[in-house]
Amino acid sequence: MPGSHRESSRFGYHDEQLPLIEELQERLAIAEVELEQALSESEERRRQAECYIGECLCLESELLATLRRLREAEFALDAMQRKREEERAAFRFLERRLLANEIETVAAVEELHATLEELQAASEELAEANRRLHQLNRDLEAQVVQRTTALEAALADRDALIHEIHHQTRNNLQIISSLLNLQASRLQEPSASEVRRSFRRIQTISLVHGLLFDSDSAADMPIQSLLQTLCDQLTQPQFAPKGEQADRAAGGKIDVQVTGSDGTVTLNTAGPLALMVAELVGNALAHGFPEGGGGRIEIMVQGEPRLERIIVQDNGIGLNQPTGRRGLGLLLVRSLARQLGAQVRFERSHGTLVEITLPR
Repeated sequence: MPGSHRESSRFGYHDEQLPLIEELQERLAIAEVELEQALSESEERRRQAECYIGECLCLESELLATLRRLREAEFALDAMQRKREEERAAFRFLERRLLANEIETVAAVEELHATLEELQAASEELAEANRRLHQLNRDLEAQVVQRTTALEAALADRDALIHEIHHQTRNNLQIISSLLNLQASRLQEPSASEVRRSFRRIQTISLVHGLLFDSDSAADMPIQSLLQTLCDQLTQPQFAPKGEQADRAAGGKIDVQVTGSDGTVTLNTAGPLALMVAELVGNALAHGFPEGGGGRIEIMVQGEPRLERIIVQDNGIGLNQPTGRRGLGLLLVRSLARQLGAQVRFERSHGTLVEITLPR
């Protein structure tokens, strides 16, 4: 303190002010100590504050994460609520549909009952109609039996009449043939030859008539078998006129063949067509082989199931006139062709070829 007193005296302080200064110095020292304590406390608080700030930041991040989770939970809750609302709406819709289905079911059941009643009534009406129909069938069967009996009787009468007509026709043709043969025996040549040719044509007509109508005739008939039977008859010596029988017996064998398909023709076409083929085969037999040697005549049938064409070909001497306009036999062939609407073509090549094409 004496040093302080001297310093105070040196700075000009009075002795009475020294206690005050010392007090101030003590307070200043205390203040400095307190300041240091305060600074250390402040530093400690700052460190605590930094810790608190770090903890607050951690809490804030946790709070943000919690908020995000809360938002996600809210979104999930909203989605669940929307889904629940949709389920409720669907449930209400199903309830309405179920109610509508129940109403429809009730209506369908009522309609089914009504339909069953109608079916019952219809079944009763059908049973009654069946009874009436059965009775009507019995009446109709009785009428059919009566009509069938009457038709069978009428058919038998018609068959007997047709058979009688055919029989009379053949008898008339036979009478005509006999008259022509008798007439030929009283005539001189060449008139007798012409009459014998007419006799052969009448025989051919009678033969075709018999082949067509003596068997069971149908609307359509196969032409090949008819032509084969016809040619077999035409090649018999006894079928030729008396003036030609000796020549045909003395000559070589003439082979007549029917080949091709088995096409069918109507009965109205079969007759004229058979007469045309018979005339052509007869002319070939009579004039195609004058030297008495053997030969061959072929009838080719084309077209199936319907006949389209017939070709008559021989290997004889051939026609003097390829067009065949002068002979009565070929004139008859052309006339029958016009009757059928057919085309006839004559060709002379190593014999005679005649092609008959029927209309389509």
